[in-house]
Amino acid sequence: MFIVFALLLSVAALVAVAYPVLQREGQLRPRRSSAREELDELLAQREAAFQALRELRFDHQVGKITDEDFAAFEAHLKQSAARALQALDEWEAAADRDLDRALEAEIAARRAALAGVGRFCPACGRPAAAEDRFCGGCGAALPATAAPAAPSAPRACPHCGRPLAADDRFCGGCGRAV
Repeated sequence: MFIVFALLLSVAALVAVAYPVLQREGQLRPRRSSAREELDELLAQREAAFQALRELRFDHQVGKITDEDFAAFEAHLKQSAARALQALDEWEAAADRDLDRALEAEIAARRAALAGVGRFCPACGRPAAAEDRFCGGCGAALPATAAPAAPSAPRACPHCGRPLAADDRFCGGCGRAV
């Protein structure tokens, strides 16, 4: 009974001591709320790795660090710098993709406006077909369109040009199917 009580007390003491450390470790990585903050953090990581390498080289030149320690620390710091540079490259590639998508949507919207399409997604500006109910780019609901207007010009045979009545299926002039 005494042993069980001692084990429970030991576990409780361990949890009490470890809890603040574990909780603080989770707080060391703050959530990034914007792309600018993420970029600033990545640049700071890169600069810290480069600064540590400069300080290590200086300490080695002064004689504070042996050749063996210098080689080991330098390899570790170079890996850290490489990871920071790789993360920056990935961030830049993602930012470029996002910018390309936004520019392409803007270009498409302007081209469609010049072509007279006249219907665009209210969320992203992408042109939409008359029958579309949702945007193909972002999935936003599109406003309903008015019913297409009846053609004002009378129909004509595409083969001979003779005017046709609304219910004609064959041309009276050339006899071909309309």
